[in-house]
Amino acid sequence: MLTILDQTYASFEIIIIDDSPSSSAKNVVMSFRGKFELIGCNVKYQRGSGDGLPAARNLGISLCENDFFLFLDDDTLLDSDLLSNLAIFLRETPSALGVQPKIVPSVNALNKGLKEKLKKSFYKVMMLSYYDSNKLSVRRSGTNVLPDILTKTIFAQRLSGCCFCCKREVFGELSFDTNLKRWGFMEDLDFSYSVFKLHPNSLYAVPFSKVVHKDATVGRLSMKLRVYMETTYWSYIFFKDVFEGSVINLAAFFWALTGSIISVTGTLINKRKPTIEHWRLVYLIGSYFSILKHLREIKQRNLYFFNKQLNK
Repeated sequence: MLTILDQTYASFEIIIIDDSPSSSAKNVVMSFRGKFELIGCNVKYQRGSGDGLPAARNLGISLCENDFFLFLDDDTLLDSDLLSNLAIFLRETPSALGVQPKIVPSVNALNKGLKEKLKKSFYKVMMLSYYDSNKLSVRRSGTNVLPDILTKTIFAQRLSGCCFCCKREVFGELSFDTNLKRWGFMEDLDFSYSVFKLHPNSLYAVPFSKVVHKDATVGRLSMKLRVYMETTYWSYIFFKDVFEGSVINLAAFFWALTGSIISVTGTLINKRKPTIEHWRLVYLIGSYFSILKHLREIKQRNLYFFNKQLNK
């Protein structure tokens, strides 16, 4: 697997939005600019507002001059023909507004042992996210079905934020939700599922190019804030995009919350030194009380009660 520097695509530009407090990416960008210029690639560096990943994506879109936009995390490795394959697919598929390559999941997702099969069955029943072959969809609870194996081109209800490509016309209708701060948990589902709802059968996942997502942990929040973010933003995205006034969807959401508690409790019981899982369970329960307390604000798309903690 290679980096964006090794692409075979004839001409493209790279836009780096540096959202770090110290402008830490600037020197790295400057050191690589000459190498990209040798392959005909223009590199643009822009300081971000510090308002998080969704705001940075919107800024990058405003600076881009091309017809296709590829959103790529800095912790991914990719095939050398990734850009070419995705661009060709979008040009040759008029109905396509967005596409993602095959994203190699974690080792656990590929494990087909009895333990993983039981875990998958539990996650499926409890309306949590799970992996399945040739599926990429959004569940009634706001969780996902993700492809552990992708052997054919499929329609998708959502795309993954670590690597997906969209046509320019999408951004005449939509933008990334800046209510989601820092790395914006579930911002990719929010954006791409909105595209799907406006234009069904316009999103695809293709097997003929792949990326490996390393899932770097640098710059992450404390465990407490991360757990609270995941619960709060999941709740926000559910009521914004998935709920749609359905009692069944609402029941699925609260059923999934219960499933999360059971899952973390089960992990706690099975660990010999369960310190981390103990605190994760404490924070998870605390985050549930928080979303119930602020449910009206969440439904009104007001996340100030949580986001103010991220700036402390």
